[in-house]
Amino acid sequence: MVIRLVRDFLEQPAKKKLRRLLTKEAFMKTYYDEDVIMSESKGFYNLQMKDENWQNIFRVQARFCHNYKKVLDVGCGPYELVAIRNDESVIGIDVSKVALKKLKSYGFRGSVVQAEISHIPFHDLSFDCVISNQVIEHLLSKETLFCTINELRRLSKRIMIITPNAAYGRKIHDPTHFFFFTTRSLKKLLPDFKIYVASPPYEQTLKYYLQYDSPRLRRIPIIGNVIFGLLTKIDASTTSKWLNKKLWPGSNLVAVKRST
Repeated sequence: MVIRLVRDFLEQPAKKKLRRLLTKEAFMKTYYDEDVIMSESKGFYNLQMKDENWQNIFRVQARFCHNYKKVLDVGCGPYELVAIRNDESVIGIDVSKVALKKLKSYGFRGSVVQAEISHIPFHDLSFDCVISNQVIEHLLSKETLFCTINELRRLSKRIMIITPNAAYGRKIHDPTHFFFFTTRSLKKLLPDFKIYVASPPYEQTLKYYLQYDSPRLRRIPIIGNVIFGLLTKIDASTTSKWLNKKLWPGSNLVAVKRST
């Protein structure tokens, strides 16, 4: 706890500078375009396709929107709609043009729109349901946060919002996480939503993180295979599985609003 507080304090100047830069529309789009390019170069989206934790979150969203025809994903990113709901009646919105191009390259059959999520270009109640995953923690101000929530309410009576649980999310060194939600604070923000704590299948292993942070390591002849072979054995051990459960419980908060 003390280490976390010290780290948060030391990161504040850099975060404030980044927040100021992201308020400039041109910088924001470029920043997130470059983030998609970097993540792809590290193999992150290929890992998403295989990782049980991500697939578990995608299944939660898929079950929510399964019976509805017109679906909107706000902040869709480059891959998730392929896993959640890949048909012509679905629309994905993202501020990053590169993310939307990448989504289409993965075979997404629906439509994509580049837009800021605080000003979504659709009429009131245009959709049967709206989903938004890992987005609201990236918003720049309380004003933008409230504006975005109001936009989601305007577009549909059925909404699902997923965001990292602060108990877990503060362990992630993401400089664009400006909000940290707990069950209590999310309920205060969304009083008419039901809030759930989602626990993943605990597959976020040492091998997963090393492959994401150091993708070239696996390509080193013999050495790479030896290292990943050892990590596979460590990840399969009882101790490692126990440790993962202690590190990552309740990693996401799921807010759901249903109105018939």
